[in-house]
Amino acid sequence: MPNMRSLIEGLGIQMREALQSEVLRPVANPPVFRGVVVLGMGGSGIGGAVMADMLRASSPSPVVAISDQTLPHWVDGDCLVVASSYSGNTEETLAALAQAQERGCTLAAVTSGGELLSRAEQGNWPTVTMPGGHPPRSQFGRSFLGLATLLHHLQVLSSQDWEGLKGAVHALDGASAEERGEALALALEGKKVFLYADTPWRALLTRWRQQLNENSKVLANVEVFPEMNHNELVGWESGDEGHVAVVVRTSKDHPRTKHRMDITAQIFQDQGADVVVVEPDGASRWGELLDAVWVGDWMSLVLAERSGTDPVDIRFIDHLKQTLSGIQ
Repeated sequence: MPNMRSLIEGLGIQMREALQSEVLRPVANPPVFRGVVVLGMGGSGIGGAVMADMLRASSPSPVVAISDQTLPHWVDGDCLVVASSYSGNTEETLAALAQAQERGCTLAAVTSGGELLSRAEQGNWPTVTMPGGHPPRSQFGRSFLGLATLLHHLQVLSSQDWEGLKGAVHALDGASAEERGEALALALEGKKVFLYADTPWRALLTRWRQQLNENSKVLANVEVFPEMNHNELVGWESGDEGHVAVVVRTSKDHPRTKHRMDITAQIFQDQGADVVVVEPDGASRWGELLDAVWVGDWMSLVLAERSGTDPVDIRFIDHLKQTLSGIQ
């Protein structure tokens, strides 16, 4: 298995390769879905959460990411349910998928194999596959672009969004992302980390948090504007120099949110906390997204390396799964 550094270095190549993904068992005339649900957990599920955020303003159907073993009651036979599981054996995803089958939903899959691929082959579902054998979180490019390929085929992701996404992939600057990720890691080192952005970027912040959790073995808090101005802001009365607030600012942030960020950042600083502003590169929202994902990956890796932490090791998760396997 390649080490995490080489996997992160190769994210750009991974994404370009993923753009060539083929939809197995394609659908001739997909219907207009009442709703779209993407099932997935952890590194397999974050692509669905990011996609749901990105399609808020353009999808003709609501797109929702579910990281749970129970399917919401409203999901029915007029909905599309995409199961995303890198291994193909994720317990919660397979449980929710079984409920979707019972309700007569249109089904699709993104996976490298396992039980999910077997079910997809048996059910003749449209599927995008990818190579296996890596930590799921290191395969964001393949899972996210695989999901995009599938949703474009099923006419959920518009041709305009698809072309914008492809352009963003080819415009990525890996050297710049590495440099900015390292600088961000140095600003976070030894601090309690708080991650903030405008509401449409919540899933991006979740990706950063997940990478800090798994690669760096660091806890981090995620909240978005304007919601944090109605509760969490008051909690900063206990903030101090041991805290760092990372504020992601993009070209499409709501005008009122920009003012909120300015005022809030000053409050953080008045409490003694460091404030780090991150402005992703990119000529579009897709470009800003992919750049920010790569910067966050480098951030988490550099923090791990500087602390002597193995970024691949997930012993607590392994222990949990092993223990659960003995419980019926």
